[in-house]
Amino acid sequence: MSKKHRGRIQAQGGRTEKSENWSQDEPLSKTDGLNLLDKLWNNLTKEERAARQKQYEDARRYIENVDGGIDAVKKKTFRNRKTKDVRIDIEILAGTAFLLLLGVLLFYMIF
Repeated sequence: MSKKHRGRIQAQGGRTEKSENWSQDEPLSKTDGLNLLDKLWNNLTKEERAARQKQYEDARRYIENVDGGIDAVKKKTFRNRKTKDVRIDIEILAGTAFLLLLGVLLFYMIF
């Protein structure tokens, strides 16, 4: 049986295809989402990071500024304007992501 809350954060383009996935019964917290983004970032080479620095910062700001979580299906792309195919993608494929930890606790209390 698949988990209720699933998605991935990925670095694509420029011969790069790396991702960090989540699949869990509870909504993904903002903290965990930022940790997945950082884990992906740390798995990129110096060159891959250089090509995506602004996209990483934009993706981080996007997650930080989410208010009340994001429900699936939602796909957001942060594209390098110079190369067009180099990007960071956030995909919420099922459930909810980027809730404050308090929101995750409330989710359990209600359901």
